[in-house]
Amino acid sequence: MSGPLASVIVPVYNVEPYLAQCVASLRGQTCPDLEILLVDDGSTDGSGLLCDGFAREDPRIQVIHKANGGLSSARNAGLDRACGTYIYFVDSDDWAERDMVAESAKIMERWGCGQCAWGNSVVEEGKADRYWGRRRPLTLRFPTPERRGRFLCQWLLAYRLGWSVWSRVFRRDVIERYGLRFQDEREIGAEDLDFTFRYLARCGSLRYLPRSLYAYRQRPDSIMHTGTLQRRTACMLRMVRRQEELLSGEALFRRFYVYGGVILAGTLDNFIKDQPVEAGLAQALDCFRSGEDWDYLRAQAALALENRAEIRRWCGWRLGGRVCAFYQYVLDQDPGPLRRWDRVYRCYDTLRDAKSRLLYRR
Repeated sequence: MSGPLASVIVPVYNVEPYLAQCVASLRGQTCPDLEILLVDDGSTDGSGLLCDGFAREDPRIQVIHKANGGLSSARNAGLDRACGTYIYFVDSDDWAERDMVAESAKIMERWGCGQCAWGNSVVEEGKADRYWGRRRPLTLRFPTPERRGRFLCQWLLAYRLGWSVWSRVFRRDVIERYGLRFQDEREIGAEDLDFTFRYLARCGSLRYLPRSLYAYRQRPDSIMHTGTLQRRTACMLRMVRRQEELLSGEALFRRFYVYGGVILAGTLDNFIKDQPVEAGLAQALDCFRSGEDWDYLRAQAALALENRAEIRRWCGWRLGGRVCAFYQYVLDQDPGPLRRWDRVYRCYDTLRDAKSRLLYRR
């Protein structure tokens, strides 16, 4: 007997005030052919009991109770149980629009793509909801390794399409064929990028739907707001090193300093957005230097600067310049080149966003 069209995996940990809204949005999907996997990750409030109650009301709901192991562990437990053709991830304090599964699955079937991604609404108490995402449909095909590498650098890692796992649908056959799982560590913000990156490294195309199919709730006590910058930076650097170890046997990733540079240069935005650039860069460098992977980063920087042309080849002129300047800063702590390239990078982003707002008003 074939499984359902979709499996929706919901990690649950101490979200009693929000869980009912999340589950109701899944039970009310216009595509009923789905299973809802609620993974109770050792909740200490009433979340686990709520999950059991929902399962008694709806046979499509399955509950997995497990000892607390963190977000990645809970998602992996859901993946181990999932039977659907397509895999969705929903955080238990968020909710999905009613046609999220129907619309995205229809695109997957019609276009035969490896992934469909979409925009989302950002919901924050006391503020008006706002849309985050692109404003027109987009189809990207990358049938050759070189085109796939450029896509990963210039679109995914540069955050032009986002990388949260709740903003896209995955094919279960691809996940199982390559044994993809979340890295089972209590990291902050790195697990989504890591999983999406390794998944799209095995795909040949992506279709983007310029609609909000998901409501992302920002809470001051959520997992993305409770870690320090130093811890997040260390997590990103550790993830880069681990990714290289996992993927270095593939020709596409032999120059991993390119991918790592795009990821790590992007972390600088967290440091320079609320303070002078020089102070933010110095703080970022201190965070990198204090971690156990500092020597690895220095070795990557030296290798990268011996191969600047390769970085420009994969990343393009603008992004490649920023990556090279980042690695130069790691080696000699001169903020001048990085400051100049960051200014160029932001100028282009501002112009592109202004053009998008003018041409594709919603």
